[in-house]
Amino acid sequence: MSSVISSVPIARRHTVKFVFQQFPLPSHEWAGKAAAYADCVGRSNNAAFWKFVNGTYAAQSEITPANADQKLTGIADASGVKGTEIAACAAKPDTRTRIDNSVELGKAVGVTGTPTLFINGRKIANVNNTPYEVLKGMIDYAAKAQ
Repeated sequence: MSSVISSVPIARRHTVKFVFQQFPLPSHEWAGKAAAYADCVGRSNNAAFWKFVNGTYAAQSEITPANADQKLTGIADASGVKGTEIAACAAKPDTRTRIDNSVELGKAVGVTGTPTLFINGRKIANVNNTPYEVLKGMIDYAAKAQ
């Protein structure tokens, strides 16, 4: 997803609003935990959230169910928030409720996998395979229509 975000044309960044919803896939053994950590990081510090998301994506191959708490806490620390506080937040039932609500919202709008991108309510399939110029055109069109 970070490649999608970074590909948004600089000239349009002031007109584009990103809303990141959690949608951990059940088949992914530590995705739910990562989603909870990300939720807590985001509630703590928006700039740290994006660092955390990018750091988690970059470290995917190193994270396992057995070391997920340790790795995610470290990524949170490296993102500029207190990893131990984030870990405590991630373990709270209300965090799980927020993640569950996010998943339900995703299902309601037709999300079946990640990443999924919507531009003004229009679902963009295969966003990772969408050429930059196509994505740029969609964003430009949506921005002009406002």
